[in-house]
Order: sequence, then structure tokens, then C-alpha cells
Amino acid sequence: MASIYEEMAEKTKEKIQQHFLQLLKEKNFMKVSVRDITEAAEINRGTFYLHYLDKYDLLDQIEAGLLEDLDKHLEQLKPDLLLEEAEKGRISMNAVEVFRYIQLNAEYFQIFLGENNHIGFHKRLKRFFVDHFVEKMMKNESFFKSASVPQDYLSSFATSAFLGLIEQWLENELAETPEEMAEMYIQIIFFIRNL
Repeated sequence: MASIYEEMAEKTKEKIQQHFLQLLKEKNFMKVSVRDITEAAEINRGTFYLHYLDKYDLLDQIEAGLLEDLDKHLEQLKPDLLLEEAEKGRISMNAVEVFRYIQLNAEYFQIFLGENNHIGFHKRLKRFFVDHFVEKMMKNESFFKSASVPQDYLSSFATSAFLGLIEQWLENELAETPEEMAEMYIQIIFFIRNL
């Protein structure tokens, strides 16, 4: 059970993060200062530095938390079951849950992949997807059994396609449902698998 102090500290961190995200909607990350953040959150600099080393640490902690939760959803994806369900005309509910997570956290993804954030999150997210692709898909012998393309190129192509799918969905203001996005994702996997 969390103490009152821990609860207050957590609420302060949430407040700092919310105001920081609001600032990133308005201006470039490089132009956001700790002073901007503390003024927006109506806290003093000492309070900010109790929780974060600087604005880079703040950004890193938010991004890390977002990817940690995304990782939990991606861990549920099983390549064999994904294809088996798709071949029977069913959409994997685990794939749907990945897109539902992105939908629930769309504001974070839009901000971090947007023009006001530094390029780091895009690269970090792509690396994250590459690692998952290699771990889940490439190590599954039946999944890409006939691939003659070197693994690093194939994983880069596949993850760029998946990241592009997410970015386009965010750009379209999430016009499609998570179920529709999961269906597109599966179609992309079939396309890549049949190259």
C-alpha cells in the first residue's frame, strides 16, 4: 500500500508530465525549458528536480513507460497463432489489443512522433519494433521459412511498414478501429511473408 507521500509524489509527476506534453503540442522540444515546465505545472524547480534530472530525463521516463506497456501487449502476440487465426479468417485479439493500446495512448504517440519532438522517439520505437520482430517473427522457423533476404534488411523493412501503418493511422486521427488496423497489420505480414 502506497503512503500518502508516495501518492503525492506520483500525482506531482503526473502533473509535470501532463504540462510537459501540453508544451510539446505547442513548441519544439528543444525550445521547452525546465522553467516553462515548472511554470505551466505551477511548481518550483526544486520539486521538478526531485523527480527528474532534466527535461531529457523527463522525456526518457515518459517514453520508457509508454514502450514498457506496449511491450506487455506485444509479448502476447504469437506468430503461429496469428497466422493460423488469419488463415481461418479471424483477427487475432492480441493484435487488436496492441492497436487498442496505441489508440488509448494516441496523444502520447502523436506528440512523440510529431514534428515538435526530437527524432529520438521515432528511432527508439523503430528499434523497439525491430527487436520484437526479430525475437517473435524471425526466430519462428515456419514464419519466414523461404526468406532469402538478410535478417537485418527484412526486419527493417517489416518494422518500417508497421511503424508507417501506425503513423498513418495517427495522421488519419484514428479513423479506423483497432480491429480494422489489426486486419491491415495481418495483411502486411502476409505480404512480407510472400515476398
